[in-house]
Amino acid sequence: MKAFSVALLFGALVGSSFAEVSTPACAADCLATYLPQSGCNATDAPCICSDVTLNGQVQNCTLAACTTREALTALNATKTSCGEPVRDLTVITPVVTAVSGTFAIVAVVMRLVDSFNRGNMLNWSNLLIILALVSVLKDVCAGQVTGMIIHITLDADNSIVSTDGFGRDIWTLPHDNITEIIMVNILQLVWISEIMYMVVLGLTKIAMLLLYLKVFPGQTSRRVCFVMIGLCLAYIPATALATFFHCTPVSYNWTNWTGETEGSCFSFNTFAWAQSSINIVLDLIIISLPMPQLWKLNMGRKKRIQIVLMFSVGLFITIVSVVRLTALVNFATTTNATYDNVPTAYWSVLEIFVSIICCCMPAVRSLLKTAFPSCFGSSTDTKTTPRPYITPNSPGYKLSGGIQKSTTNTVTFGPISADGVSHSSNIELVDERWRDRD
Repeated sequence: MKAFSVALLFGALVGSSFAEVSTPACAADCLATYLPQSGCNATDAPCICSDVTLNGQVQNCTLAACTTREALTALNATKTSCGEPVRDLTVITPVVTAVSGTFAIVAVVMRLVDSFNRGNMLNWSNLLIILALVSVLKDVCAGQVTGMIIHITLDADNSIVSTDGFGRDIWTLPHDNITEIIMVNILQLVWISEIMYMVVLGLTKIAMLLLYLKVFPGQTSRRVCFVMIGLCLAYIPATALATFFHCTPVSYNWTNWTGETEGSCFSFNTFAWAQSSINIVLDLIIISLPMPQLWKLNMGRKKRIQIVLMFSVGLFITIVSVVRLTALVNFATTTNATYDNVPTAYWSVLEIFVSIICCCMPAVRSLLKTAFPSCFGSSTDTKTTPRPYITPNSPGYKLSGGIQKSTTNTVTFGPISADGVSHSSNIELVDERWRDRD
């Protein structure tokens, strides 16, 4: 009699969909156990749906008494019968990837054009930026193509799923396809992307430090830059390998949702917080390195502010890192991986592309200054000549450090003699001063 009442109850809740959804007996037993403790009647569906305490008790009981597949079936039946809206975030990650990726590609192209104009297109800094961009685009494209293949396969089986399922609640997805969906999206958009995330962030940090070595020749600055490059070189393999071997075996990353496979994982949340904290500290150090020297440069206030703001774009990367850190709270412990891990995916993608854009900002400003000199020129100099980067091989470089301005003007004059031959003399006017010292 009790079982029959529970069946009637689920029939009332599920309504017309009851014939299509088979409610697991373990979930029915949980509802029958806790329903008498609530103030709801067995046929009062609105009361049962709105009773937060009852739903929490039944859900915890179901998760403990049922298999994962049975719990998902029961949860889907309850959510559907109570008329809860279907949540869908499948479009967010592709849009964020497309927009930020487009800006990153444009920034890299502008950087290469600026380097070509300077006659210095092939250098380590440019190569690292190109490697970082290609790595990200290769990862993103692989994920999208694999997702399309899985989507076509699922459609051929007449399964009702969204474009790829990543961004929808896990209980709304077909059980037989959850592993494939999680494997494609968690593997491609989160797991592999997290590995590439570590590598690309390290490469962009090194690229920025190489720029510092080129622009700021002071010995103290160079020593700090070399130390930071060493830390970044250690950061890349350490974090990438830790991410790769998060679970043993590796396949346990996308099969552990069933509760039917064996494996183990270390606390990824602890690792993610440690990694993000180290990343934020490195970013802040790299951002702060050029500020004292930039502010002391002998230039107009407008130009000085523009350059400081240009290098301060890196602060946006730090802000994104902090926001991403909050999204990692439930990354490894969530029971709704296809929905809860969406913020982690798109914040990681955004941080990667913004870091690439940040490394290209000096070149972007250089091109904009050429195109719009009235907006990006100095507020004190009405006419300036391009100043190349000062390197240890540049004329006038001093081992004592500093940025030197050396201007040589040659004046040619001479009267024409009676025989029609011009006799000329050259006078060199040299204005030399130190622009900055360490």
